[in-house]
Amino acid sequence: MVTVGRRAYDLMYRFGAPWEGADRVELRTLVADGRCAPATLRRAGTPAATAIDLGCGAGGVSIELAEAGFAVVGVDFSPVALAKARSSAARQGLGQERLAFVPGDLTVGHVPGVSGPFDLLVDYGTLDDLPAAGRQAMARYVTELARPGSRFFLFAFSGKRDDLPRMSFGGPSKAFPGLEPGEVERLFEPAFRIDVIEAPTRTRHIATYLLERTAVLDV
Repeated sequence: MVTVGRRAYDLMYRFGAPWEGADRVELRTLVADGRCAPATLRRAGTPAATAIDLGCGAGGVSIELAEAGFAVVGVDFSPVALAKARSSAARQGLGQERLAFVPGDLTVGHVPGVSGPFDLLVDYGTLDDLPAAGRQAMARYVTELARPGSRFFLFAFSGKRDDLPRMSFGGPSKAFPGLEPGEVERLFEPAFRIDVIEAPTRTRHIATYLLERTAVLDV
């Protein structure tokens, strides 16, 4: 399996990553229907529901969540992406109390400036980009950042390797395969209950999940 390093991401964000500006309708739908709404997830006695955008890139999802009413932290390992995210947030008038962007590696077990638990965790295409050991490490960190009742929205490239093209510039391939069938369950159960919103098919290699943290402490 091939993975993409930090320098490659810096280069893509410098010239415009292909996913920047994508319409994240999947998450917006969950916020609108209440499953991931701030009012649903906010804990009693807290001023606002909290959210973390795991691999926030240029900040589009983080900004949407902040505008929906969450207090948001966006994390990414690309300084170029974070500079663009901070600039976009400033243009929208979102201060640090509403939206903070911090540098960090989600596979090392701790990111300075990130303090959970969060009510909502979001990953648009970060977990599926990691090698196996990185996925396991990130899954452990996600579990630590969630409380019982927290929800975790996951959007990932996914599919059976035999169904994937040899190469693709718009999705997973045999070189960049994404998540395998059953991998989300292996990574997150029993710490999370898993609802498959959209399963991959032989021709559409995208999956979306909504996970809810249980009271189980071990993964």
